[in-house]
This record gives sequence, C-alpha cells and structure tokens, in this order.
Amino acid sequence: MLLDIKSFDAGTYRRLTGGVLASTLGFATRLEALGVPVRIRYVLVPGWTDDPSAVDGLGRFLAGLGNVDQVDVLPFHKLGVHKYEGLGIEFPLRDTPVPDPEPTERVREQFREHGLRAI
Repeated sequence: MLLDIKSFDAGTYRRLTGGVLASTLGFATRLEALGVPVRIRYVLVPGWTDDPSAVDGLGRFLAGLGNVDQVDVLPFHKLGVHKYEGLGIEFPLRDTPVPDPEPTERVREQFREHGLRAI
C-alpha cells in the first residue's frame, strides 16, 4: 500500500490537504493491525514540511509501526503548474522553491535515524 503523509504537524496537514492528520494516522495504524505492508511517501516542501521536529515526530510514529517497508522522501517540484493554469486555478505553491539536495538528504537521514529505510 502506498500512503502519503503530507505532514506530521496537524495545522500544516490541515492547510495543505484540508483534511485531518488523525484520520491518516489512524488509517496507518489500521493497516498495521491488518498486516498490510506500507510504503510511505513524504513530499519535502520548503517552509511547509521541512521542520526537523515534525519530521522526527513522524519518524517516531512510523518506527512504531511494524509494517512500514520504506519511506520515499520526494522533493517538491512544480511540474504540474501548467495543469493548474489550464484549469484557470491559481497554483497555491507557485512561490515555493524547489528544495536543494542537502535538505532532502537531511530529511532522509532523519527517517534513517529512526531505523526506517528512506530513499
């Protein structure tokens, strides 16, 4: 199962998704109870999902689950901007920079410090 977790900070999660973080974490916990292997996708968005304490919190949570095979840390990109423009919708992260390789690797290392396989 692929599971995207946009942020471990409830406020940031709400602003990014309009949803509730607890629901996603509850789903992750249910998947563990069912023994379903999970691959986590975490998009690194500068100024949004790069807070070290939030990354550590997510790392602790994921390390406590016995079914997480891997964490994919994906650097934010703007490849979909043209889709927003084509639909006449303002791209909300238009002014957000693409992360450099160093912070992306730092976040991967934070997950590894929790015993998780992060790529």
